Amino acid sequence: MKKLMSLAVALVAAVVVSSSAFAESTQFTARATFAGAADFSFTLKNVQDDGAATELTWAEAQAFNRTDAANWVLAQQYAEVVATITKANAKVLMFTENTVAFNGLIDKPNYNDGIQDNDHKAYGGMVRNVNGDLPADFTGTYRGYIPILFSYNSSKKDATLTSDGSQVTVKDGEGENAPVLRADRFLSEKANPSYTDAYATIAALDGPVFGITAQGATWGSSAVQGNTAYMYFFGNFTNIIGGDTYSTTVNVQQSWE
Repeated sequence: MKKLMSLAVALVAAVVVSSSAFAESTQFTARATFAGAADFSFTLKNVQDDGAATELTWAEAQAFNRTDAANWVLAQQYAEVVATITKANAKVLMFTENTVAFNGLIDKPNYNDGIQDNDHKAYGGMVRNVNGDLPADFTGTYRGYIPILFSYNSSKKDATLTSDGSQVTVKDGEGENAPVLRADRFLSEKANPSYTDAYATIAALDGPVFGITAQGATWGSSAVQGNTAYMYFFGNFTNIIGGDTYSTTVNVQQSWE
């Protein structure tokens, strides 16, 4: 009996001491921080032998076209795009800045990737120029531009691709969640009033980007393997005359916010 009583006293004492320790409020922080990854590479290669390349070129025999009939020709180079992105707001954009490179270009009328507006239309493609200056007879649409469409392939290299200039999306099966095998869209000009970062995005959260929703959200493809996709380029060569030179600089810009 004495043994039980002594134990009870000890317990009461412990409770009294414990409650006095929390007489005032206390607080602490819980934290979990995730840096995420944002790794990206864009490697230009020759279609013929997979050798390293530094610019896009087209075979003259295929591209030379004196008529105004559509003539979409595959470039002799493609890009291998590797994107491992698990970081929110990280993205990669691809665009031209022709209105910066070619003085006065923004005031010239021209073709505008399917969206027509009457003010300062500038197309994201190659511009006819002489050593960086617009020629005196530059008239906009006619002999002024060669639009560029790029085809993003999610699962394999394919140099047999063709295009008629349509912005197509090819899926493996039916339904909203079917894997995307190919998605085509036009190269963007940053000065174009219709330009958006979302449309120009080629990589974002979860890897290569194959399109955007009506709300501006990007979407990828479950068909991508090893975070790698393949990008092929088409130019529409019309009304070409010997001696003409067309060029542009394509920017691939990373943004790790």
